[in-house]
Amino acid sequence: MAGAVVGGALLSASLQVLFDRMASRDVLTFLREQKLSATLLRVLKMKFLAVKEVLNDAEAKQITNSDVKDWVDELKDAVYDAEDLLDEITTEALRCKMEFVSQTTATQVPNIISASLNPFGEGIESRVEGITDKLELLAQEKDVLGLKEGVGEKLSKRWPTTSLVDESGVYGRDDNKEKIVQFLLSHNASGNKIGVIALVGMGGIGKTTLTQLVYNDRRVDECFDLKAWVCVSEEFDLVRITKTIVKAIHSGASDDNDLNLLQGKLKERLTRKKFLLVLDDLWNENYNNWDMLQTPFIVGLNGSKIIVTTRSDKVASVMRSVHTHHLEQLSFEDCWSLFAKHAFRNGDSSPHPKLEEIGKEIVKKCKGLPLAAKTLGGALYSELRVEEWDNVLNSETWDLPNDEILPALRLSYSFLPSHLKQCFAYCSIFPKDYEFEKENLILLWMAEGFLEQSTGKKTMEKVGDGYFYDLVSRSFFQKSSSHKSYFVMHDLINDLAQLVSGKFCIQLKDGKMNEIPEKFRHLSYFRSKYDLFERFETLTKLNGLRTFLPLNLGYLPRYHLSDKVSKKRGPCSYGYSPWFQLSNRVLNDLISKAQYLRVLSLCYYGIIDLPDTIRNLKHLRYLDLSYTSIKRLPDSICSLYNLQTLILSFCEYLVELPIMMSKLIRLRHLDIRHSKVKEMPSQLGQLKSLQKLTNYRVGKKSGTRVGELRELSHIGGILRIKELQNVVDGRDASEANLAGKQYLDDLQLEWNDDDGVDQNGADIVLNNLQPHSNLKRFTIHGYGGLRFPDWLGGPAMLMINMVSLRLWRCKNVTAFPPLGQLPSLKHLYVSGAEEVERVGAEFYGTDSSSTKPYFVSLKALSFCHMPKWKEWLCLGGQGGEFPRLKELYIQYCPKLTGDLPNHLPLLTKLENEECEQLVAPLPRVPAIRELTTRNNNGVFLRSPASDFMRLESLITSDISQWTELPPVLQKLSIEKADSLESLLEEEILQSNTCLQDLTITKCSFSRTLRRVCLPITLKSLRIHESKNLELLLPEFFKCHFSLLERLNIYDSTFNYLSCFPLSIFPRLTFLHIIEVRGLESLSFSISEGGPTSFDDLFISGCPNLVSIELPALNFSRYSIFFCKNLKSLLHNAACFRSLRLRDCPELIFPVQGLPSNLNSLSIANCDKLTSQMEVGLQGLASLRHFNIESKCKDLELFPKECLLPSTLTSLHISGLQNLKSLDSKGLQLLTTLQKLVISDCPKLQSLTEEGLPTSLSFLTIKNCPLLKDRCKFGTGEEWHHK
Repeated sequence: MAGAVVGGALLSASLQVLFDRMASRDVLTFLREQKLSATLLRVLKMKFLAVKEVLNDAEAKQITNSDVKDWVDELKDAVYDAEDLLDEITTEALRCKMEFVSQTTATQVPNIISASLNPFGEGIESRVEGITDKLELLAQEKDVLGLKEGVGEKLSKRWPTTSLVDESGVYGRDDNKEKIVQFLLSHNASGNKIGVIALVGMGGIGKTTLTQLVYNDRRVDECFDLKAWVCVSEEFDLVRITKTIVKAIHSGASDDNDLNLLQGKLKERLTRKKFLLVLDDLWNENYNNWDMLQTPFIVGLNGSKIIVTTRSDKVASVMRSVHTHHLEQLSFEDCWSLFAKHAFRNGDSSPHPKLEEIGKEIVKKCKGLPLAAKTLGGALYSELRVEEWDNVLNSETWDLPNDEILPALRLSYSFLPSHLKQCFAYCSIFPKDYEFEKENLILLWMAEGFLEQSTGKKTMEKVGDGYFYDLVSRSFFQKSSSHKSYFVMHDLINDLAQLVSGKFCIQLKDGKMNEIPEKFRHLSYFRSKYDLFERFETLTKLNGLRTFLPLNLGYLPRYHLSDKVSKKRGPCSYGYSPWFQLSNRVLNDLISKAQYLRVLSLCYYGIIDLPDTIRNLKHLRYLDLSYTSIKRLPDSICSLYNLQTLILSFCEYLVELPIMMSKLIRLRHLDIRHSKVKEMPSQLGQLKSLQKLTNYRVGKKSGTRVGELRELSHIGGILRIKELQNVVDGRDASEANLAGKQYLDDLQLEWNDDDGVDQNGADIVLNNLQPHSNLKRFTIHGYGGLRFPDWLGGPAMLMINMVSLRLWRCKNVTAFPPLGQLPSLKHLYVSGAEEVERVGAEFYGTDSSSTKPYFVSLKALSFCHMPKWKEWLCLGGQGGEFPRLKELYIQYCPKLTGDLPNHLPLLTKLENEECEQLVAPLPRVPAIRELTTRNNNGVFLRSPASDFMRLESLITSDISQWTELPPVLQKLSIEKADSLESLLEEEILQSNTCLQDLTITKCSFSRTLRRVCLPITLKSLRIHESKNLELLLPEFFKCHFSLLERLNIYDSTFNYLSCFPLSIFPRLTFLHIIEVRGLESLSFSISEGGPTSFDDLFISGCPNLVSIELPALNFSRYSIFFCKNLKSLLHNAACFRSLRLRDCPELIFPVQGLPSNLNSLSIANCDKLTSQMEVGLQGLASLRHFNIESKCKDLELFPKECLLPSTLTSLHISGLQNLKSLDSKGLQLLTTLQKLVISDCPKLQSLTEEGLPTSLSFLTIKNCPLLKDRCKFGTGEEWHHK
């Protein structure tokens, strides 16, 4: 019976979808009109059915039988071929239909498929026959392999668990044990007579071991009259479980198998007893089963408890657990202790230091999984050969001898239904530790056809959401510890995914693709800086690729599918530059010919256009071009009728969309956030499948109307509507039917409020754009009306679910809507309400005598840029106006007077800036952690420091009234201080042991300091916009800053600096000296104990600076910008890996030359340096990257022969106004050059006659008008030189 509960073979879901498509009306009609017999597909279906019956058996046996594994792979390959064929048929039928609709205006539609004379059907028969022949062979082989019909083999035998445990072998579970014991000893606060606690976690995480510890705890023994332990395992057998409980609590129990008799005996034994029952390894998700089992338990005493261990949150839910404890991985130290206990005699690794070193690397692979640490440690016990330990370290989990790890995890996989199995197997495209987004993964599943079409109202996205959380609840996915909205798979779960996906999902490691399985369909890889065609060349030999997915590295921006608006600013755009380059040949010669692609991502590549041959990808469902430099999409993209997802976010050069986008009738997600699209294509309302439309721009007069949104009733997520001043009238706004768009979470309405822009009728337009009450986040930006509509906060309470409201630049309103009674509002941000003078009772939605609470959920409140605001009426009320407020921002409100709310018990952050008239003392805020007071005469700090026991960050102008700093203060910024000298001389700062970040801004020193007393804990020091630093620095340089890592001096003055002693900063890695006036020379000294290397030394905008002398240090990056009088740069054997010089016209090359290990050099507008290049660049044998930008009039030919070292891999030539040609001799010597960029050279007429270096992979030409036609891809005259 055990096998009967297994979820079904992975391929079962694919076959069912395949059968449904074979029977669809579109397919059958198309075959008939193409004069093809429907029996073709009927025969194909029967062949699949013949092998489908043995799938469960094959899936079980393939783990241990490689021949069966090969058989399953061949079958999967046949399924892929059949899916591609059916997809082609349905796509061709759709194409014929779309082309007919676009060509005819007849009111009576004839048979559109028969109207097509397309010879598409000619090859169908032979392809069906090919698949059928393969299936016939597989049907014969299944008998030879002994595959049987039915549910397959029973799961591998596992010994039942017991309650006994060796506590000496358990590590890192003390805290978990204590929490659970305390729950067992407590009363049932939930009101249930029997309290259920569920321990949930992935297989091998230690749930049973922890439960054994709890079960045997002395306090637990004393608390309960009866205890019983049952190992339930895969099969939920009511009779067996009940009999086991009876035997555990009654030694004289019989072997009855009658459930009625057993439950009667159990009820009798439990009556008026306080009992503890453990149900270990529970898989049952059927509530009725649990309900029948627990019937006898209700006679027990209050305080009885049941512990359930399971891998599934759903099981915990079915059991009605009052507490669910998710068991996390062990720490590295605890995992190592467990491993060492089983790997070394007496757990002592010290006699074997080399094995200990390898062992710790093995433990890292275990990722905190106790089963893995114990199993691998036990396998290596008494093994002293280093090579064997290395083998274990470098082996895949499934290759390990006597492996018990994957079988334990594979059990979880076996219980997955088939539709979840294919979704999970697809995740093998993600490398270990890769963080992925739920929304994006669901879109990928949808593109691959894994999401079953719901017969009810569920969209495919909702179905995918359910699939995703099923996998989360079963511990296949875990929330990322570093990014809340991301998920990861444990390394061993990732191993399992790779094992079950087999040869069909490939992760491209570093370098090229050499040997790859011919059947693979899904490819993922991490981008490299330059992705050459050769890296992917092997793909040209394959025909079935479905997924081409470059993956994001951890440091790339994470604005992809979620978008947050700043608390203090309105909607904004994010600047960026593409990080990676992709060879044009990959697009033109490879991807465009991969006709079965369903998923294509080119995000973060610097591509500027797509080839017209994109039309060949007729199976494409998912196209991601985000963060690229693309300027326009080819019109041929509108023939991709299967396209579901088009992501164009952060394409900041994209200004238009194809005019025929309305043909993409299956498009469900269109993301154009932070692009520069100026106008929407017409008839966008025809895209009735759209679930997500991030942006919509209203056109002028004859342009796209806001009423086009009427038909898009399913759009959800975020929608930003811009240029609302172009709405012709209120009726057009009503037609948009925003009130009917129940799936929208975030709505942003924006008017252009520039001077001279007419907003007549804005009040009516906004009133008629009322959203659905489900809306959670709402932004109104640039609204020019005089008042807000009643629905925003009136007595009808239409926006009861709104969590966040932003009112930006609503310049003409004089009063706010009554928002205080909105029950869900947590975030309220107001900026630019220029006509508001008073915030009173209308804001709270009640009169001043009411004691009704207001803003009961509000956590963050901001008022900013309100120049006429004078009075803020604080009503008090039950619990205060803002009982849950945590953040309060009041900024640039120069006329505001009076008091702040006086009861803010939960406030943790307060920012008050440029509110000169607001002189009220700060109310008592015991929870405050961050406090900013700018330009308010310091009145907020009249309270003693002891009132700020939790304060961690402070920005203010004066703390002279304090004799000590708050005890946990870590960040302090002092601005416009009058008595800074005294503060620095006294010990108030030095006595603080937590301060790590100090900023001094807009201060002027009036006398020489006697001493400088700063805390040794400082890690960052900034001095900005301050004068007379020569009065500070002598004493400052006598200090020793043992922990300081960053020093920044910006926009300040000092008249003399003889030497900058680096020895007092032994850990300094970042030094920035920017716009410092009066500084004529800069010399660095270093002695023993000083830093040995720098990450970044940046000197910029110092107009008086003449000379710089550097010490013998290693600099990762050294930059000198905008020092117009700088003439001398000396270095004492200093080493730079990167040197950037810009706008230093008087600078000449150092006499001793540049450091020989220089890797990257950039020279921009340094005319004297440019004229000396022939001398200065010789001997730089390590130089890889060289950028030159110059206005030098003599440079007509570049680079001259032997000017540049042959080691260059990238060369960037920019702004050479008189450059006419490239020197072929000079270029030909650059034998390792891979990337050449030429920009802003208006007189450049040609490249070279002899051709570019053969090593060149990337050529980019920008703003060189004479070369535009000559360098057109594939056809220009210069292409014979490439």
